[in-house]
Amino acid sequence: MKNTIKWFGFIVLVAVIGFSMTACDDGNSPTSTSLDGTWERNTTSGTGSGMRVTVSGSTAILNHLNNNPNALTKDAIDKGYLKVGNQYWQELTSAGNLTWSGQQSNISYYTSSPNVAIGLTWVDCTFTMSSDGKTLTVRGSGSGGWTQTWTRK
Repeated sequence: MKNTIKWFGFIVLVAVIGFSMTACDDGNSPTSTSLDGTWERNTTSGTGSGMRVTVSGSTAILNHLNNNPNALTKDAIDKGYLKVGNQYWQELTSAGNLTWSGQQSNISYYTSSPNVAIGLTWVDCTFTMSSDGKTLTVRGSGSGGWTQTWTRK
């Protein structure tokens, strides 16, 4: 009888510890804590609008180009540097709290010819998702830093 009570007590203790480590959903958590899916770049000027990527795991593939590219982007497209099917984000790694680190493919150019594409380069970025999982802010460290806003589609 004593062994049965000891086992019962042990099982209860393990259950209490296990349940105390389980996170509770209070309804305030984001709908998705994964970057997986399709994202579209938002712009106010129209330049860059329509650019879309599909994220799967630690990479994103470009699946739609700009509807109204600026001169540099148009030159990169014309030269074949930037095209549908290219890897656009890479090495996406969770940094916790709806934040990821990774890299984005950016168009290279000489400062003396800012509208002439000479290739692509990888730029270190921080990716921060809104708590509702619908908006992604990408901050790049290259060219003095820049910020882009993307929307989940």
